[in-house]
Amino acid sequence: MVRPEHASGAVSVSDFIRETVGRMGVRADVEERSLPDLSIPYVNIVTDEARLLIGARAQNLLALEYLVKRLIERRGPEGAERFFLDVNGYRLHHLEELKAEVKQMARKVRLYRTELALKPMSPFERRIVHIALAEYPDIMTESTGEGASRRVVIKPYP
Repeated sequence: MVRPEHASGAVSVSDFIRETVGRMGVRADVEERSLPDLSIPYVNIVTDEARLLIGARAQNLLALEYLVKRLIERRGPEGAERFFLDVNGYRLHHLEELKAEVKQMARKVRLYRTELALKPMSPFERRIVHIALAEYPDIMTESTGEGASRRVVIKPYP
């Protein structure tokens, strides 16, 4: 569990997020657990005010995750550990849809023996794709492109 230094001593990332969101005037509970697909802690904010925290295309949520990570890093080197921040399971649902979509595309690659390029994705999403398709022995994945244009290409194994 991530434990940033805090004025009152060491606190968990969940407590730190609960405090940060509370200062924003949002009432919320924070759950922290591990998930099989993620090698980092999953921290989920449960609130009735999810729209405010998520924003359009999850921009507010991604910005909140970035800010919380920077604040934790400033409190000490042990706070530099990674975690996955979510609100009401929004991003987790998106990842499940992504995995289902890429598995469907892998079946097409297998059937037609042709490459398929996915839309540009974040490094985290690309990693999820590589992990999701690793179980297919006749399929391989490769990240191509640079910067914001980086994407995964699904290919039949030669």
